[in-house]
Amino acid sequence: MSKNLKAYLGEFFAAFFICAFGLGFIADLVLGHCSGLFELSIWFAFVFAIGEVIFSGISGCHVTPGVTICCALFLGFDKKKILPYIIAQILGWGLGIVPIYLVFGSALTDQCAALGINPANLFYCSTTSASLLRGGIVEFFISAFMMMGIFAAVDPRLAAHPSAAAKPFVIGAVIAVCVNLGGGISGGCINAARDLGPRLMSLVYGLVMGYDVSGIFAGGQWLMYIIAPTCGALFGGFLFYKVFFKLLPAKAE
Repeated sequence: MSKNLKAYLGEFFAAFFICAFGLGFIADLVLGHCSGLFELSIWFAFVFAIGEVIFSGISGCHVTPGVTICCALFLGFDKKKILPYIIAQILGWGLGIVPIYLVFGSALTDQCAALGINPANLFYCSTTSASLLRGGIVEFFISAFMMMGIFAAVDPRLAAHPSAAAKPFVIGAVIAVCVNLGGGISGGCINAARDLGPRLMSLVYGLVMGYDVSGIFAGGQWLMYIIAPTCGALFGGFLFYKVFFKLLPAKAE
C-alpha cells in the first residue's frame, strides 16, 4: 500500500471516528442524556483530541477542508493531495452517522417522534438566525479562530508551543470554544465536510426510511456551510502567518 493511500485512508477513518463518536452526542442530547450545548462541545472536543492522538501520525488528522487547504498554502502540504483529502473527509463524515443510527436505533427515532423532530435532520448543521448572512458571519469568524488556534498548537516556533502529548487536547479545546460560541446561532460547523457529508447521508437515510427530505438542500444554508467555514479558515491562516507571526521577535522565527 502506497504512502499516499495510507494517508487518504487515515483521513477517512479519522473523519469517520470523530463523526461517529463526536456527533453521537447529538443523539444523546435528543434522548436527554446530554444536558446542552456546553456539555456537547466538551465531549466532542475530547473525541476530537482522541482522534488526533490516533490518526495525526497517519494523515495529520485534518478532517476539515479548510485545514487541508491552509496546510497546503502555509505549511507546505502537497497541493496534489488537497482533493483526495477533501473527498476522504466528506466520505468519512457522511458514513460516520450510519453507526449512530444503528446504535441508537428505535430509541432515537421514537424520541424524535415524541418531540416532533425529523430524524433525517439531526446531524447536519442549521442556523437559528433569521438571517443567513448572520449565520455565515458567525461561521466565518469562529472558523478563523479555529485555524489560528490549530496553527498556534502545531507550530514549534512559538514560545508557548504545547508538547506533542498536549497538542491534541489544546486543539480539542479550540474546537470546544468554537462549537460553544457559535453553536447557538449557526450550529458551530467550522468544517465544510462535517456538514456536507452528514447532509448527503441524511438525504439517503431519509429517502430510504421515508422521512421528509425536502428541507435538506432547500435554500442556501448548505452552500453557506461550505463557503463560510472554508473562507474563515483561510482568513485565519492568513492572519496567523502573514500578520501575527510577523510580529514575533526575530529569534522566534
